Amino acid sequence: MVLVPEGDFIMGIDEETLKKIFEYNHSEEPVFKTELPKRKVHVKSYYIDKFPVTNRQYRKFIEETGHRKPAFWDDPMWTRPNNPVVGIGWDDAKEYARWADKRLPKEAEWEKAARGTDERWWPWGNEFHKEYCNSYQSWGASPFSLGIRNRCTDIDKYPEGVSPYGAYDMAGNVWEMCDGIWLEGLEHRVMRGGCFISSAAFVRTTVRWSPADEANGAKWLGFRCVKDIK
Repeated sequence: MVLVPEGDFIMGIDEETLKKIFEYNHSEEPVFKTELPKRKVHVKSYYIDKFPVTNRQYRKFIEETGHRKPAFWDDPMWTRPNNPVVGIGWDDAKEYARWADKRLPKEAEWEKAARGTDERWWPWGNEFHKEYCNSYQSWGASPFSLGIRNRCTDIDKYPEGVSPYGAYDMAGNVWEMCDGIWLEGLEHRVMRGGCFISSAAFVRTTVRWSPADEANGAKWLGFRCVKDIK
């Protein structure tokens, strides 16, 4: 795990930044509006996993607890030991976190760990580099294609893309489950960070969304944990 120290940071974006994101994306994607408003948030110190939880780690959890297997556990394409575990939902992730004596991150904790205190668009800075993360640009493949050239990668593949606090894969590879809801008035769970079928605009540090199947997940949804400092 890596330490994220106590202090303020800027969470979300303002209207001016939203316009810049629309221009960058060449379309006015409605989901980006959920990143509003920009505000100062104070968080206490905590540890966050340096990497997303892997298939190797999750296998140990299953063996020790008898917890149900992920949806794609019998498909070798999605169970490489050092790839993020996928095919699980929020209840599964929370059970793993309890077993590991951790918990899921709150949105503010996830975002601060990803962007730091200088409002950066991506964990490494404000200029996109396809070599720094697992997005669809990294593969040269079409978005929303689940072909062999577009999949999860090992969690330590992109050292250039680490966050200001040293966390890997906070842009791309898999969306990551957080503790909280996506929109007020809706019970949809929130996920952060984008994935391997996401474009550059969708792997920014402030992007928010919710999956279709919160119970069973998807091939592009994983998680990491945090631990309180007592």
